[in-house]
Amino acid sequence: MSRNLLERVLHQLNVDRAAKQRFREDAEGFLRRYVLDDEERRMVLDFDVLALQNTGVNPMLTMGFWQELSPERDMRAYMARLRPVSDNEAIHVAALKQ
Repeated sequence: MSRNLLERVLHQLNVDRAAKQRFREDAEGFLRRYVLDDEERRMVLDFDVLALQNTGVNPMLTMGFWQELSPERDMRAYMARLRPVSDNEAIHVAALKQ
C-alpha cells in the first residue's frame, strides 16, 4: 500500500474543485488516473476513513475528504466510522435505547 499516493489523492480531492466534480461524476474513472491497488481503491470508494487512517493517511486529509465528498457529510457519522463498536458496547447501547 502506498500511504503517500493515497494522501496525494485525498489532498487533490480536498483542494481541487475540478477533481471533486470528476470524482462526484465518476469516482472509479477518477481513481483510474492513479496507480492504486484494489484495496486502496475500495477504501476511497467506500469512504473507509478508518482503514485509510490505519494505513497511515493523515487524519486531516480523511476528515476533509469526508466533509467534501461523503454522501453523509456528517461529523457524527465520520466519528462513528473511526470508532468501531465492540460487542460489549453494542449490547450496552441497545439496552440504553429501550
